[in-house]
Amino acid sequence: MKRSPGGTYFLTPQAEGWAVWCGPQRLHIMPTLEEAAARLPAGVPFQFALPCYPLIMERLRLPAVERGELEGMVHLQWEKALPFLPEEITGNFLTLETGEGHSIVWSSAVSLGSLEEFSACWRKLRRWPKRMAPYVCHVAAKCPADETVLVVYAEPGHWVLAVIEDRRPSWVHVIPSMDGPRFAAEFPSLQLTANLEGAPTTYSRVLVTAETAATEEALRATLDVPIERLPLVPPSDNLEIDLLPTGWRAESQQRHSGQRLRHQLMIAGAVYLAVIIAGAVHVGLLQHQAAQLDADLKVQRPTIAAMEARKTLWNALAPAINPRHYAVEMLYLLQRCLPDEKVQFTEFEQTAQEWRVVGEAPSASLAIDYLAKLKRDPDLSSNQITADPPRLLPPNDRAQFQVIGKP
Repeated sequence: MKRSPGGTYFLTPQAEGWAVWCGPQRLHIMPTLEEAAARLPAGVPFQFALPCYPLIMERLRLPAVERGELEGMVHLQWEKALPFLPEEITGNFLTLETGEGHSIVWSSAVSLGSLEEFSACWRKLRRWPKRMAPYVCHVAAKCPADETVLVVYAEPGHWVLAVIEDRRPSWVHVIPSMDGPRFAAEFPSLQLTANLEGAPTTYSRVLVTAETAATEEALRATLDVPIERLPLVPPSDNLEIDLLPTGWRAESQQRHSGQRLRHQLMIAGAVYLAVIIAGAVHVGLLQHQAAQLDADLKVQRPTIAAMEARKTLWNALAPAINPRHYAVEMLYLLQRCLPDEKVQFTEFEQTAQEWRVVGEAPSASLAIDYLAKLKRDPDLSSNQITADPPRLLPPNDRAQFQVIGKP
């Protein structure tokens, strides 16, 4: 991917069309603004230089010196002189001179309707400039400092005649026809108009571009000053004036907010997809492990079956091979716990799973004592011993008991 050169990007009007700049380097020149804007690198901020033809430019003498007071007076002048509502105008001004209780300013205003041809381009391309200044201000910034000069240069489809005081526009006029003889006929009256509006008409030099060379003969015939060629004017990044409408700025911020939201949604979607993929991989691993365990269990099943068979056989043989399970040993243990010689056994059974003893006692309390002694005997502690409540037998009320133990 080709990297964009470093610097601030600009779109400026030129005699041949519209130019794309990066700092002092002119990268492209295209016949239409839309084509030029399409050449801007994606995502880079840019500044827009507005041609003079839609602008309403005035040189004003105002009775104030403070910036805030001047701003209010300039807005009041626009409301009185322009056929637009205040909210339909965007503008700014430059202070040219400050004296005792007064200031001379150059104001520049434009109606939002006149900017529609440009805003339609921004909406189509879905990008807006971060600043907008008249191109004449960029031209003025490249003129000699501390001099009053007359500049004639070309914008698309027209010439611009500008009086520049110390690198600031002082008086500007748009000449709609790009015709040398007509310029020669109109120039004396334009000089008179500038003088009547208070602009200086004594110049240290005249600057013309190659595209306006046809004006040189009329300028020499009228003015007795040097006429020099104005080189290609790169845009300036430190102009005082900015005409960017608040609506453009709002649309730009809305666009950026939408881009951020889409970016966040894309990140959230990517994270969600990653979680789904990770979950699917985890499920796959679990299924693989389960299949592996099933395969291992299938391999070990014969061994487990053999172990279970040996356990079953051991449990069956336990009474015969474990001394504690011998019937004689069990009878001995049960016999020694008898609380009284009058307590006697009447039945005894033993299997691999349990033993059972039935007996009689002279009283229910002796039967209960016998059960308690069985549970306290350390040699029988591994047995789970249970007993039903003693049952009295008529006619002598002897108590019959039954005790069951599970090894």
